Order: sequence, then structure tokens, then C-alpha cells
Amino acid sequence: MRDASTGAGGGSRVRMLDNPKGRVSDGLNIGIRAAQGAYIVRADAHCIYPPNYARRCVELLEKMGAANAGGVQVPTAEPSGGESGRGPVVQEGVAVALRHPLGAGDARWRLGRRSGFVDTVYLGAFRRDLFDAVGLYDTRAVTNQDAELNLRILSDGKKVYLDHTLEVKYYPRKSLRKLAFQYFRYGKGRAYTALKHRKLTSWRQAAPPLLFLGLAVSVIAAFWNPLFLLAPAAYGISLAAVAVFSRLPNGGDHREKEKTNAASHHDLEESPAAGNRPVGLRLRLLVAASWAVMHICWAAGFWEGVLWGKRPAKNVEGASIGHENRKQAVKKNP
Repeated sequence: MRDASTGAGGGSRVRMLDNPKGRVSDGLNIGIRAAQGAYIVRADAHCIYPPNYARRCVELLEKMGAANAGGVQVPTAEPSGGESGRGPVVQEGVAVALRHPLGAGDARWRLGRRSGFVDTVYLGAFRRDLFDAVGLYDTRAVTNQDAELNLRILSDGKKVYLDHTLEVKYYPRKSLRKLAFQYFRYGKGRAYTALKHRKLTSWRQAAPPLLFLGLAVSVIAAFWNPLFLLAPAAYGISLAAVAVFSRLPNGGDHREKEKTNAASHHDLEESPAAGNRPVGLRLRLLVAASWAVMHICWAAGFWEGVLWGKRPAKNVEGASIGHENRKQAVKKNP
């Protein structure tokens, strides 16, 4: 642990905390245990946060009476070249794919269409004493630990609130290979959460595994009858058709500028922010490929987690802060 900066009075404002295991859940729990304030605001890497983000999250907690409050993820390509000067072209394709229902399903924390009480938000903010009631992040959950925590929050009769105007820019993976690895791990993490809580919280979590089974059966059956290959062919053609012929959301790093320009012309329907800017064929095909990678790899990870993944512990890993404090007191005074 070391000081990274100091406040005006000489006190420490930022501390670097060691996470020996290198896992996200362990790191989050280390930070929560070390925190001294009344609120915990989660802020991940690969993101750009709006001004006064922490203040707005805390205000939402108080105003809405929620146990967790946060905003939406806005996948965005970094402004460093790419098609139309909007960033790496593969990253922009992934960003567009993530902001479309074929990539996001009905996830309100990605679609960002309206505010309200939801099953999960992007990142989130909490009162510190919440973790005494529901426990810390599950350290056996390599991914999906945020959704797993939110399930415990909801099961405890508390609420999760989403403000769709609170937007966090997120820079997605820059290659399809990295996207595939990421989504395989996401699927595996969701399998762990589903097994632990014995439920899926949305149809979007059931669709990819069923699709994967259908495609796998079709490919195997094609060894006896090649006509079964029509199923995966139809799937690929459908994704390409949607990508080529539909209006796509903007994936560049100029969203706010485009909104401002659109408002000045009083014509949101014809603005680039509304998804009507010219999009090249290459980018559209990358969007279709990104959807396929997300669907197939997420589903493959899900089935791997269901069949061979680690089994959920009977008790929640990562005890509450109060429980940890009691354990430490016992060690000091046996």
C-alpha cells in the first residue's frame, strides 16, 4: 500500500492497495474493507466517467432509496484513426454491436432508453453498510460478480436503480479474438451465478445457450445430411442482413458532439446520433461478426461452466464487513 496523492491538508486521498490474487472480486473486497467513507462508488478501467459521477451516484442512492444506483455503459471506439476517423475499426464494430439489441438483448444498462428500478446497473454505487447486510463480492465468481451481488440485493428486499442519463463511456476490445475470450469468460461467470441462485434473470441469458445447442446439433447432423447446414448458414446470413440493412447506433467517440449538432439542427431523426450516418460495408460486416462471436463464445462459456465449472459454495464467499471485523477481533483476543 502506498500514497498516490495527498490532499490540501497533507492527508492521503488515493491509496494503492495490493491484490495478491489478481482477481476482480478479491480486489473489490480489498477496496471495500479499506474504505473509510459512508459510500462505495465502483469505477472500472477502460472507461471515461462524466463530471461529478460519484456525486450523482450518491444523490441517486439518497433520492431513490436504492441499495445500488448507477448508469449505463456506452461502448465507444477510441478516437485514434479507424473508419471515418472514429477509432480502431474493429473496436468501433464491437462498440456498435454492443449498443444494438442483438448484442445487448434487453439489458437496460446498455440500451439506456429509460430510468427506473432494474435487475442490475453498470458498475454501481452503494452505502458501505450494505455489505454487512448482503455480504461482499463472491470471490468464486471470476466474472459476473456485479450481477451476482445485485441478485443478493434484490433477494434481501432492496432495490437497484438505473439513471439512463448517467452515461459512462466504455472502450471495448480491439480484436475479435480478445472479444471471444472475454465473452467466453462472461458466459462461464453467468453459469456460476445461475447455478448458485438457481435461476436466469432474463430471456437474454437463455437465448445464446439454446442457439448454441441448435447450431451444434445442426453441424453434427450435417455429417448424415448436408441440408442441416442450412441452419448455421441462415443464422450467419440473418446477422449480416441486419447489420447491412438496419440503422446502426453510432460507435465513435463523438457522441456528445453529435448530440449537440443534432439538437442545433432540430432534427434528431436525421442526425448521426440517431444512427443515420453513413456506415461502410466493412464496418457493418464487423458488427455482424461481433454479434456471432458474442453469441457463440458466451454460450460456449456458459455450457462449459454448467458442465465442468467450479460449483458454487453453500455460503456466500466474501463475508460481510461486520463478520470480517468480528473474525479479526477474535484473532486479537482469543
